[in-house]
Amino acid sequence: MLSNKPHIRNLVEICAQKGIEQVIISPGSRNAPLVISFGEHPAFNCLSIPDERVAGFFALGIAQQTRKPVIITCTSGTASLNFAPAIAEAFYQKIPLLILTADRPVEWIHQGEGQSIAQRNVFANYVKRSYELPQEANDKDGLWSANRIICEAIDQTMEGSGGPVHINIPFREPLYDTRDYSDVSLPKIIETVAFDKVLPKAVLKKMVATWQQSNKKMVLGGLLPLEKKPSPRLNKVLKKISQDTAVAVLPEITANLFYKKFVSDFDSVLSTVSEKENKSFQPDLLITIGGSFISKRIKLWLRKHPPKAHWHIEEIDYHIDTFQGLTKTINMKPLAFFEQLLSRLASPPLEGGRGRENKNTSTPQPQSPPAGEKSIGMKVSDTRTAYQTTWKNKVKIVEKRKHKYLNKIGWSDLLAFKIILPVLPKNTNLHLANSTPVRYGQLFKTRKDIIYNANRGVAGIDGSTSTATGAAYITQQLTTIITGDISFFYDSNAFWQHHLSPNLRVILINNGGGNIFRFIKGPDTTAQLADYFEAQQERSVEYIAKTYNLNYFVAENETTLKKALIPFYKQSKNNRPAILEIKTPNVESAEIWRAYYQYLI
Repeated sequence: MLSNKPHIRNLVEICAQKGIEQVIISPGSRNAPLVISFGEHPAFNCLSIPDERVAGFFALGIAQQTRKPVIITCTSGTASLNFAPAIAEAFYQKIPLLILTADRPVEWIHQGEGQSIAQRNVFANYVKRSYELPQEANDKDGLWSANRIICEAIDQTMEGSGGPVHINIPFREPLYDTRDYSDVSLPKIIETVAFDKVLPKAVLKKMVATWQQSNKKMVLGGLLPLEKKPSPRLNKVLKKISQDTAVAVLPEITANLFYKKFVSDFDSVLSTVSEKENKSFQPDLLITIGGSFISKRIKLWLRKHPPKAHWHIEEIDYHIDTFQGLTKTINMKPLAFFEQLLSRLASPPLEGGRGRENKNTSTPQPQSPPAGEKSIGMKVSDTRTAYQTTWKNKVKIVEKRKHKYLNKIGWSDLLAFKIILPVLPKNTNLHLANSTPVRYGQLFKTRKDIIYNANRGVAGIDGSTSTATGAAYITQQLTTIITGDISFFYDSNAFWQHHLSPNLRVILINNGGGNIFRFIKGPDTTAQLADYFEAQQERSVEYIAKTYNLNYFVAENETTLKKALIPFYKQSKNNRPAILEIKTPNVESAEIWRAYYQYLI
């Protein structure tokens, strides 16, 4: 028995036929037709999470791991606004969410009716599309309109690179009536046909020419969507691309790209590059893939030392010019682009240029650059084979200095990370919260046996733990989140639910405040640092752990941390998640962080 509102019955059936399985419900009354219909349908796994903000990030964690749309639904009024942080993060991470907000009848908006606000298009800036279903869809045309909207909305969550889509649904009472639809045919399904994009031959030819003329090519990887394994096909193609020693591949940890020739800790490397060396490291051609970049250093450095050509590869319909040197936006998946580029480079030489496999070492003839791009104007010389080596040689120097520095530092956030990251169990699904944990994570060599996650779409602190709880629930694999104290306390309602996986492990670096404000220049020069920027606190999470029946461990120095990590990762007796609180000094941690970059020079 489903809701007696036929367009809601059709909504549920269309979602089922399009393969949606997970529905996160925040309790209420106005959304009763949705709750009843999804709850009674065998195709859906419905979970109840009271806090809408947690529910949104929990759903984001599921969709982040599965790359399938997840439904979140709530009652009317301010409940919907609490979804907003997760929706914004999903928008910039391009994660598929279908948001179904129940609403009051349209005639009662702004008329003093309880739990009523203007909900139509309320998420307009942070969703791919906004829709509203007909208030009454009982006749043929009303159902036709509702069905078309529903099909389009679901397809939009996966169209291109994906993202959140909102459907607002006004309901008149009664809300709880049901009926049997066994004698009613299933609604018609409208499908969107997806296909891989192909570069026109003329465009590809010009791009290959630019590639061949560029003696210094940098591929910079930001946040990339997860696959069943971390980008295996893309990783394979980039490994082939990096056999060209004129190519330096620089992936951030959230790109989940791994190869011995890739430079992952380029932040540390750049901190040692002198003014005289800048030209050697400055790329002729910059190719960026993925979303938001963590490293502020490389953003500033590339803006100051721009490439002659910059291509951004992503399925988007607007320009992202993070480094202020963009010359091309290529609206396609990075894998498809590099496969096409690689196939052309491996083919016979283009007219006026040469393919990668051409053994002729003579200098190629100059070629005209593509429209809108500066002429590279460099001949093939020793610098062509030196670019990758330039980076790798600097990496060797930096790694030696880093090793020496880490071996002499005292108890601090950095030392805690040095201890934790190498001993994480294999196949850990690691989540790094904002703001400092993800930055500390960048400093250490990435591991192939770990998947790295972070909410770097917007980079807020508000839902990192909730996202990890959703990821742990859907994957049922060991999931570790490393978070700071402000982020943890802000999102402590993440544990107010019945769907916590026993495989969830929370590592809390408690340094008594937002230590990021001791890293960045500015806040530490003000009298308001402790109270208003850092928001200093002296709280322990022990009683939060007790409130939610979580296993609790604590460490206050190097010895106790090493000792605590062993039982922390053992299977818990009560089948509950565990929290490890690591207490570190805030002032000393910030000083050690800053001194690290000085030591490398």
